[in-house]
Amino acid sequence: MKKLTLKAHSISALLISAGFASIFAGCGNDNNGRTGEQAGTAATSGKQIDRLARPAINEGLIISDGLLNAFNSIPPSADLSDAAAPVRAQAVASLKAFGALGQSLGTTPAPAPEVIAGAFFPDVMRIDTRLRIPPGTPAYNAGTSGSLGILTGGRKIPDDVIDITLSFLVAGDATGKTVMDNVNYWGVEGNPNQPGHQNLNGQTDRNGPATFPFLATPN
Repeated sequence: MKKLTLKAHSISALLISAGFASIFAGCGNDNNGRTGEQAGTAATSGKQIDRLARPAINEGLIISDGLLNAFNSIPPSADLSDAAAPVRAQAVASLKAFGALGQSLGTTPAPAPEVIAGAFFPDVMRIDTRLRIPPGTPAYNAGTSGSLGILTGGRKIPDDVIDITLSFLVAGDATGKTVMDNVNYWGVEGNPNQPGHQNLNGQTDRNGPATFPFLATPN
């Protein structure tokens, strides 16, 4: 499998070349394109305006503002309903675009978009309580349940969720080692511009167990 290490600006360039640069436009924006007035009005009236179980899923795969706003207004229990079919169709279309990008980069083809969509919807954090994931091992891609065997291990604080998601969507690689954004929780050794995080409370090293409340000493 071909390894592709990407810097942030090169990810955008590749997405533009594939014709779907707007896929990640909403990432990190809690209002998902709504104005402050709209978001504030919804919040004070008690209406649901957003939800996010897993990063880069709803904000990454649903491009249309109308469908994204509609998707964020319903509970995950409605993700597989007939009413949400247009949302799932757009997610599948985005996944096909990711697959085309993966082929253009020479990576291993990802599973069929419909199969991937089945792993990502409903958008909930699936946790298989039978799993025993040791310290130092990511949980986000450690699950063994379901046809794809991923996304059932929960999520640890240091898990590199974006690398795992990008690698899987583009190349079907759940390890997160195929498509990388060069940003990780622990930073890059020797690079002062990417110091990363300190050990969590109770850790003597990054592979050791942490204790609640799982806070790190400020850098």
